[in-house]
Amino acid sequence: MARHPDTIITPNTLLAEARQRLNSPQRPGQHLSRAELADAINASLDNLYPDRSLTAHYVDHRWVGKLERGEHRWPSRERRTAIRQVLGAATDADLGLYSPRRTEGHAASDRQQVTAAWFGKLPSALAQLAGPWATRSELQAPAKIESPHVAALQRSITLFEEWDHQHGGGLARAAMAGQLEWACRVARQASATEAVHRTWLSTAARLSDLAGWACFDSGDRPSTAQRYLANAIQMASEAEDVQQRAHTATTLSRHLTYLGQVSDAFDVINLAQSDWRKIPPLGRAAIRIVEARAYARSHDRQACIRAVALCDDEFTANGSEGPEDPVWGYYADVGQILGDAGHALFDIAVATDKHQQSDAVLNRLQSAYSHHPTEAARSRALTMIRIAHLQLSSGNFADGLRSIKAGLADARGVHSSRLRDDLRALGSILANTDPETDFAGEWETARMHVAEAVRLQI
Repeated sequence: MARHPDTIITPNTLLAEARQRLNSPQRPGQHLSRAELADAINASLDNLYPDRSLTAHYVDHRWVGKLERGEHRWPSRERRTAIRQVLGAATDADLGLYSPRRTEGHAASDRQQVTAAWFGKLPSALAQLAGPWATRSELQAPAKIESPHVAALQRSITLFEEWDHQHGGGLARAAMAGQLEWACRVARQASATEAVHRTWLSTAARLSDLAGWACFDSGDRPSTAQRYLANAIQMASEAEDVQQRAHTATTLSRHLTYLGQVSDAFDVINLAQSDWRKIPPLGRAAIRIVEARAYARSHDRQACIRAVALCDDEFTANGSEGPEDPVWGYYADVGQILGDAGHALFDIAVATDKHQQSDAVLNRLQSAYSHHPTEAARSRALTMIRIAHLQLSSGNFADGLRSIKAGLADARGVHSSRLRDDLRALGSILANTDPETDFAGEWETARMHVAEAVRLQI
């Protein structure tokens, strides 16, 4: 039986590093030893609680060793207060201290965490790192960060986004996670002006958003993706970055809708809409997209169509003038708006099986595909595979088979569980439909190629 995560002992590197940053009072040029830290904690206890006998709370070097090895994570309140004072820490989380209580009922807990993150109120034990990948790391944060550090982090995120668009989340998420762990370490430990610190938090939130999206796209455990996204919202809230916070809400809503947790998806959409007046038309269009996807998943055809229409209105209101939006600029591409909202309509068309609706969706997706840039391989593959789905379902076998070839060409080199799911749906049509005799050979070839593409996805 797998061990519960709370029972796995991991070294408390934050505490050890905090001790090693202090100089020994007795050995010039050396850092504070465990025994010296123990003595300082005991002296601090006496100073903090002069009217109490705290002999039972005194510690020694062996106790400090157990704390640094992670064998204990939650000393008594008095000891924690003394440790914070000696090491100059503002919170327990800054020293890697937390209460290892187990929690069950993750669905309700996830919702509470997102709401808490929205207002920058995540418990410190959750907020200390932006993901579950935290391991003992030898990466050192710079003593101070300035604008060039932020620019370098932004450039790395741009590269990760390019990888994601071209290859899907499957191959890049580990690199994103490592970069994000370091970015969070910097946010905790490096000094900076208030403006630089807030910009760093916003940038790290963008990276955490992207990492959560990549985990979702790769089909990782839902809790992993949601942990990244909740912490992205937390960091954006701390930075007072309304735009990034709302953007992450759209990512989380997509994820929840895909999982069938539509009620939770609408809760997140409502949080994003609470900042509606502060969000530009392009951002509002993105929110309407995820709203349409949620309505489609709940089989509310009229509400879905209405949300897509509102999305198109917001996109039109945005216009093409002015500088590119740093948060919402991805949606400035007409192909993205046509295709993304078109995927919501696709879900409705498949569920209702109305040919008139299918034709309208098909036209929208074909227009979207014509606007997708070549490097956006995943978007091209997802759109073309759904075009093939609609064509085969309506009996247009010749065009459907041609679309399959185009979609599989785009899918080559992409690693995405979402694309895998769409390919499986397409494979089901190929397996359960009897083609005309003229197409029998091509049909069997297409079926084999689609099955192979499914195997290659992840």
